[in-house]
Amino acid sequence: PAAVCAARLAAAAGQLPAQPDGSSSSSRQRVCPPAAAVWAGRARPVEAAVQAGDRFRETYYWDSYWVIRGLLTSNMTATAAGLVGNLMAMLAAVGHVPNGARVYYLNRSQPPLLSAMVRDIYEAAPQRDPLLLQRALPLLLREHAYWTTAPKAVRVAAANGSVYNMSRYYAAWTQPRPESYREDVATAANATGSSDPANPAAAALYRELASGAESGWDYSSRWFKDGKTLGTIRTTQIVPADLNAFLYQMERNIAWAANRTGDAATREAFNRAAAQRRAAMQALLWNNATGMWHDGILSPANATSSNSSSKTTAAAGQVYTLTQNPAVFASNFVPLWAGLTEGDKAQGARVVQALQASGLVGPAGIATTLNPTGQQWDYPNGWPPLQHMLVEGAARHGGPAGGAFATNTARTWVNMNARVFNATGHMHEKYNTSSASGLVGRGGEYAPQVGFGWSNGVALDFLAKYF
Repeated sequence: PAAVCAARLAAAAGQLPAQPDGSSSSSRQRVCPPAAAVWAGRARPVEAAVQAGDRFRETYYWDSYWVIRGLLTSNMTATAAGLVGNLMAMLAAVGHVPNGARVYYLNRSQPPLLSAMVRDIYEAAPQRDPLLLQRALPLLLREHAYWTTAPKAVRVAAANGSVYNMSRYYAAWTQPRPESYREDVATAANATGSSDPANPAAAALYRELASGAESGWDYSSRWFKDGKTLGTIRTTQIVPADLNAFLYQMERNIAWAANRTGDAATREAFNRAAAQRRAAMQALLWNNATGMWHDGILSPANATSSNSSSKTTAAAGQVYTLTQNPAVFASNFVPLWAGLTEGDKAQGARVVQALQASGLVGPAGIATTLNPTGQQWDYPNGWPPLQHMLVEGAARHGGPAGGAFATNTARTWVNMNARVFNATGHMHEKYNTSSASGLVGRGGEYAPQVGFGWSNGVALDFLAKYF
């Protein structure tokens, strides 16, 4: 794969003009071989278990989507298919895809992207495994049920009285996370005065922390009631725009797979489910004034509060109300990638315009939030999966302006990756978007990590498309 990648860039070098920073395509060949060759160090002999990298020595759920995108770009379809096979086996065994491939992750999942992985692999090589969709479809139905059943499912009333089914992150856990035990104990003691899981307030906080980890954004001011302090985390009280976009995408993908396998009843049921979720997001989370979707905060009078979230209060018949969180997060734009504006070119163009004006777009990429809290999913950090989703969403659904934005953002990101690689000898888990010179992302519970699965995958995909 490294040789293929280098050859592709060498061929492109004579065709593409110099970039705004003065570098040429050929100068970026140096970052491509390490990014491709690193897959050999990430694979583990199960079927094809690809680890994220560095301290993360196991497969992680949502990381795997961008790992797979890189593997497919590297013509490593068999490895990509094996990785999906392992995730499907986990789903079959426990009823959901765990956060990661460790027993202590069984209490939660991560952003549900398995259907997108299955579709990408099938479309890349439909003749390689003609029965993939038949095997995957019943498992995807099971995963969908996991995300659309209480307590993850909530019923939310709109201002006009219509009631919609939405989903949230909600971990089945009320103790310190084993992988971050010391940190969780300290957070609970500081926030509640007790670290004992028998204490209701501490147990509630532990659930919120585990649910924040389920989101993949662990941690961010996005989940904090006061916008700055981890001890005020309230993940289960939020209806996330990106999670519901992922579920919309899942519903569309299930309908697609059902159509390919001749299951008309499932196709129609999930086309309806997708249409209903799109209507719900338009009614509850879309903001025409800002041109983006926003997370919804469940009403404190009805939602699981920080003092009671250790109990499953999301009964099937309970109805919530919500208010939009006005803050700007990169996740507000993820529905564009998931296809929420298909058929509405004006809305797609409006979202790209809002993203460009949001303040998130920096000299080295798209920041996660505008809030510099020191948490790793806050400003100034930019994360590879967010770059990829927003670039791909803009390119697909943002019209000519979206295409131009996507090209510029992808090239900016890879150029920065190359500068940091040349300076440090590594690809990194996250990057600082505030400086065009390229800086490693920092903050959060652990030291900056190198490797790194989704960083390699996003760089390879961008290199193949934009250089």
